[in-house]
Amino acid sequence: MRLLYSFISNANYAIDLITTHLHKFRIEDSIVISGSPRSGTTWLMELLKTLPDYKSIFEPLHLAGWYPEFQNIGLPYHDAYVPIGEDYSKLKEYLKNVFTGQVAGKLPFYQYLKLRSIIRRFTASKLVVKFIKANTILPWIASTFNLRAVYYVLRHPCATVASQLATGVIPRTTKEQLLNEVNKIPELAESEELAKRLKSINSEIGRLAAIWAFQNYIPLASEKPYPWYTVVYERLVRNPEEELESIFGYIKESVPTTAWKLVESPSIVTNKSYGKNYIGTPKQLIKWRKKLSERQIREILEIALWFGLNFYNNDPEPDYDTLKNWKPQF
Repeated sequence: MRLLYSFISNANYAIDLITTHLHKFRIEDSIVISGSPRSGTTWLMELLKTLPDYKSIFEPLHLAGWYPEFQNIGLPYHDAYVPIGEDYSKLKEYLKNVFTGQVAGKLPFYQYLKLRSIIRRFTASKLVVKFIKANTILPWIASTFNLRAVYYVLRHPCATVASQLATGVIPRTTKEQLLNEVNKIPELAESEELAKRLKSINSEIGRLAAIWAFQNYIPLASEKPYPWYTVVYERLVRNPEEELESIFGYIKESVPTTAWKLVESPSIVTNKSYGKNYIGTPKQLIKWRKKLSERQIREILEIALWFGLNFYNNDPEPDYDTLKNWKPQF
């Protein structure tokens, strides 16, 4: 198995190295997708890369060695916060290379070695870059780079945490690391009550809920109008036709025929044992109720409220009016 993993990773890396020299990728053509782990970012990536001439770059902030160029950037752990205006030259240079297609990834996914995928990787001249580690630097990214578009994906905290636990795609940020990042944000650092509550967390569910809250507080607390399109996962599942039109309309594109076919298909990282057959149905929005206890649900929603994120409750979808008008409470 390790030999197979190594072969797949090295083959993907070799293809990426070759394709960096085939096209002149432009930042102005690049599309960024960002969201918490298991929020639907891969699904959206697969929809957007149906656009003509587009291919994907998958998780270029991954800390496990997928992108060798990233290892010396200096971000000590995931969920590190970088404020707008920060002159983080190493990160800026690295992401410039990402958005211009100059990085190669040792991706462990055999799907990228299918013939159709290989052809697209060689012929595409534009990029969709997908992150689950960038929410806390998303305002900085949007203000630093002249991208074609940025999409921010938001999903119910209970659904997100339940999916993380079921699939093993779990944020590794410790409670201490999270507190350190929270203290970098003046309005949060001034709240002694928030610090006290975060220090009191003593469960894995609580840690994951706090990470979700912090990851989503950063983009939501940014100055409006946001420099990105907010994709509410539940709205995309419930009303894919209307939402697809809006997502592609944001960049003045018609919805490709292939995207219509894909919208009811699971992403390449969806675990079959975790409701793969629910994709595109209302059951997709409530399966977390079977995975979490009532106590766990209460804990997740309470921690979201610590950050003022009051638009999700026991209902499967957010209160859209509250979300639209949401402002930081600190």
